[in-house]
Amino acid sequence: MKQIHIWPNHVRVPHLDLVLPRDSEEPLAQTLGYLARLGFDTRPANVEVYGDVPLP
Repeated sequence: MKQIHIWPNHVRVPHLDLVLPRDSEEPLAQTLGYLARLGFDTRPANVEVYGDVPLP
């Protein structure tokens, strides 16, 4: 199971029971950069993307 789930309006980290708000217009690269700065493993094998998340 992937540890980071990115939806158009939020990011969910189930193993930490954490939900972070996310601007639905924010590019995926910006979201991943923010999560990486927080110390999360943002490798593709660890991230699942749902819905219409904008790409760069």
